[in-house]
Amino acid sequence: MSILFRQLLILSGLILSFPASSWGQAIDENYYYRLSTQFRGTDMSLDVFNGGAKNNMTRLERLRDVSGQYWKFTRTQDGSYRLTTMFRGPGMCLDIYNGGRNNNQPHLTRCANVSGQFWNISAEGNWVRLTTKFRGPGMCLDIFNGGGNNNQPHLTSCSNVSGQLWLLSRTDKRTN
Repeated sequence: MSILFRQLLILSGLILSFPASSWGQAIDENYYYRLSTQFRGTDMSLDVFNGGAKNNMTRLERLRDVSGQYWKFTRTQDGSYRLTTMFRGPGMCLDIYNGGRNNNQPHLTRCANVSGQFWNISAEGNWVRLTTKFRGPGMCLDIFNGGGNNNQPHLTSCSNVSGQLWLLSRTDKRTN
């Protein structure tokens, strides 16, 4: 076997060993994660409304030991992830509203084979951007700053703002 052929085999093996995700760190599906933004800081974690007009929608809340702030990432066949919470369980996935007054806002709904439930993670240093297969890589998860939806996430055009930079912090809570 030629030296060039051996080098190509080694190189192709190294390339295939990298995960499909564009994020530099691997998600451990055996643990729950907290999601916070650079904008609001790590003392605010993504949580789920429980009841009322915004039931199952999401918002940043003060960091607490509540099940709505524990998120499980489950890798799909295409390399994206489904997001579920300890609070609502594995049958309720984070999806995006399509139209209406809540257009482009995430909410938990029954898991289904829909592109709004397939989330992609893209690295930005120690931070990540979250996008959906549904809206594509040009729409990033951001946070409303003020108004009636203050601290609630929504998809908006990707730009250089700290509300679109998310920190995924692995917790000590196991998913099984």
